Amino acid sequence: MGAEGLSIDNNAETDLELEDLTQILLAVEPIRYTHDGFSWTGGDMGEFSVSFYYKQLMLALNEEKVDPSHKEALKHVWRSWLPSKVKIFGWRLLKDRLATRAQLVKRGILEYNAAGFCAFGCLQIEDTAHLFINCETSRRVWENIAIWLGIEPLGGDDCCSHFLVFLVRLRNKGSLRRIVGIWMGICWSIWQQRNTIIFMDGVRDCEEILYNAKRCSWFWLAIGNKLKRQCCYVYAVGGLLVVLL
Repeated sequence: MGAEGLSIDNNAETDLELEDLTQILLAVEPIRYTHDGFSWTGGDMGEFSVSFYYKQLMLALNEEKVDPSHKEALKHVWRSWLPSKVKIFGWRLLKDRLATRAQLVKRGILEYNAAGFCAFGCLQIEDTAHLFINCETSRRVWENIAIWLGIEPLGGDDCCSHFLVFLVRLRNKGSLRRIVGIWMGICWSIWQQRNTIIFMDGVRDCEEILYNAKRCSWFWLAIGNKLKRQCCYVYAVGGLLVVLL
C-alpha cells in the first residue's frame, strides 16, 4: 500500500511499465527560468519547414518500392504550381488512395453491391481508373480536351500511365507545369462533379466539367506565374466566345 491509500499491484507487467516510465523521466532535462514551448525535432533549427518535410517525403518515397513511372508522376505533381489541396488530391489519385466507391467497399464502409457503382450512372465499379478514364462521361471529357488541345485521343490503363502519356503528347505545346495543371484541372473537375452528384443530388454534365477544368487550370496558372498584368481567358459558351479579364 502506497502513500494516502494508493496501491500498486506488484507484478511483472507493472514493473516493466514503471521501468519504462523511469527511463522516460531520466531522459527529460528540465531547464530552469525558461518558458515552455513547442519544438520541431525534425529540423536543425527546431522549426517546421515545408522543404524539410518534402525532402523526408521524397526520401521515404525512394526507399519505398515504387514503380519508377509512378515516382516520376508524383514528382511532377509535387513540383507543379497547383494549390496544396489539389496537390494532395493528385498524390492520392496517382497512389490510388482516393475515397472512391471501390475503396470504400474494400475498407468495408460500403457493401459490395449497387452502392459501389459509378456515381455517373454506369453499372461499373467506381475505381480510379474507371471514374477518371474509362467511364463514358470521362471519355467524352477527354475526347473534347484532345480536340481543344489538338492532340490524338489519349490512352492508358490507369491514371498514372494516362497522366504520363498526356505529358508526352503536350511536351512541345507549353511548360511542363502548365500541362500538369491542365490534366489535374480535368481530374479535379471530374471529382468535384462526382461529389456534387453524390452529396448534393447534382446531375451529370460534361460541358460543366469542361468549363470548370479550363477555368481552374487557367487560374492555377495565373497564380503560379504570379502575373501582375491583366490576363484574359477565352472559352466558348453556346457557340459564343467569352473573354474573362
